Amino acid sequence: MLNKGNALIFTDLDGTLIDFETYSFETTAPLARQLLNEGSILAFCSSKTYLEQMALMNDMGISAPGIVENGCGLFLPPEFDLQWDSSAKEFPDGGRLIAMGVSADQIRCEISLVSNTMGIDFLPYSEMNVAEICEITGLDEWAARRAQMRDFSETLTASLPESIWEELDARLEIVGLQCLSGGRFHAVSSRDCNKGTALRILANAIRETRPDIEITLGIGDSANDRDMLEATDRAYLVQQPDGNWNTMNIEGLNRIPKVGPEGWVQAVTEALAIVA
Repeated sequence: MLNKGNALIFTDLDGTLIDFETYSFETTAPLARQLLNEGSILAFCSSKTYLEQMALMNDMGISAPGIVENGCGLFLPPEFDLQWDSSAKEFPDGGRLIAMGVSADQIRCEISLVSNTMGIDFLPYSEMNVAEICEITGLDEWAARRAQMRDFSETLTASLPESIWEELDARLEIVGLQCLSGGRFHAVSSRDCNKGTALRILANAIRETRPDIEITLGIGDSANDRDMLEATDRAYLVQQPDGNWNTMNIEGLNRIPKVGPEGWVQAVTEALAIVA
């Protein structure tokens, strides 16, 4: 059987590790802490910024590396002294933020140009005040500020037909960007960046220092997690709030018949119990 201390677990956040509506981690935090205490590695993998991910880690009482902003950046806490060729933003505590994609400022400029051409306001976070973000997300003031302070992407909050989002993505492709649905909102980022690419890079770097890692697990809930799930040895998809699974065709995908955090706990428990 798999040793619980020999797993590298990549997890989505909203709707997976934490509740989609309340952002609660009460169900998952005890197991997450147990896994880390036993030697496994938990890695966040989401559209959230490193500030959002760090805040969540602090609240949960854990420390973990993070794939941030849909794979456009990597956050490494101080204890992960991995070898890295790319330039990185160094933090006073020894942590690092590594850029994988273009800057958020460049992305916002391109969104503005396309928005003017199409005559559509996509309601980006950067053009909203904190109160407005709080209202549409349910976040408190400081959480909303962290969500707004993006390094490598921009969040678009407009409610528009799918055909409009497809047109936006096609126009952004010309300048090397992409528009992805994250379940609730859309995110614009570098087209050559995704969760799967970042995951493989991070997993290889971790295995250089932890050759005992036997398997990578991926747990998600939405279409935005496809690249992450395809890049792991064993993938788990939890149900969405309506009780359905996101439609995706991935060989060997394990569909968990529970929603969000409850599904996350079942996925981890099942994975560590049955993987040889």
